[in-house]
Amino acid sequence: MKYEITRDYISIGNSRSGQSIQNVQFIVSHDTGNPGSSAYGNRNYFENTNPTASAHTFIDDRYILEIIPLDEKAWHVRYNVSTDNRRYGANANDAAIGVELCYGGNISFQEAYKRYVWYHAYLIDKFNLDPDEDIIGHSMLDPSRRTDPQNAMNRYGVSWNDFLNDVEQAYRKYFEGEESLPEPVVGGASVQLPIGKGDSGEFVRDIQKDLIQAGYSLPAYGADSVFGSETERAVMRFQRDYNLAVDGLVGQQTLGKLKEVTSASKPSTDFPLPGGILQKGDEGPEVKQVQRALKRLNFDPRYIDGIYGSLTEDAVARFQSMFSALDNDGIYGPNTRRFMEMELEDM
Repeated sequence: MKYEITRDYISIGNSRSGQSIQNVQFIVSHDTGNPGSSAYGNRNYFENTNPTASAHTFIDDRYILEIIPLDEKAWHVRYNVSTDNRRYGANANDAAIGVELCYGGNISFQEAYKRYVWYHAYLIDKFNLDPDEDIIGHSMLDPSRRTDPQNAMNRYGVSWNDFLNDVEQAYRKYFEGEESLPEPVVGGASVQLPIGKGDSGEFVRDIQKDLIQAGYSLPAYGADSVFGSETERAVMRFQRDYNLAVDGLVGQQTLGKLKEVTSASKPSTDFPLPGGILQKGDEGPEVKQVQRALKRLNFDPRYIDGIYGSLTEDAVARFQSMFSALDNDGIYGPNTRRFMEMELEDM
């Protein structure tokens, strides 16, 4: 264990119901939104104030502090958002671990971030998750209200893709034995919001990709990681169209609206379906993709665990039975994929 995990659970009450999570399917990454508040400061708040909200774990530069057991539910995402159901076939509170990053004030972001990355890798290993698919930001689930954890990470020049890459590297280094890999570090603390002309790097590239997806093309240079005049003009067009202050700078309001627009514009990608053939006995992230789609289509495979067992085979067969053109054999292949994609597009 690279870092010690401190388990100091709060009492049963509004913040901790004691209800069980049956199957952990993904991780929701948060930040506290309160610069300078420590892990124990947050624990004491939830213990003493007892609001109807919570998260499993708070991480600062000293502690990885679990305040709710990982086999219990925490109240870290609103139930009336739907992106978690579309992507994972379940509500985040019922099927995800909520992890909060503490930042700002006297907290060393470098040390807090390293622990935050490592703990995500630890959860990936503990629950047999996919680091590319099974980590999602709170802002991606509830874009109209939330900007975390990018709110904290972007202040220090860390993009969402940087973070995911660091988690995967930490997983390989600490849990798969690739000891030669370097430890994740903060890329560049000089980059802070707002982002504007002259800035460059991975975070700028993320902004450019979001602009293109939102319909604001960058024909000359594309997503080249350099915030030039073309990107500035696209930002200004976006700001004008969404009644924001037109200054060509990407601050919290523009970034939040951009994430909201791009999240709403890509429902079909919530269920990417794999190619090839999958059948009973197969395992892996491709099986999870099929299971999530089946859940969304109301052919519940019971578990989204990446294991193509009897329950998943039965769910596929029940879906196939709806269409005379499909063999009712419980095997996922190109024809079954085509019909599933058509049904998902109609939802």
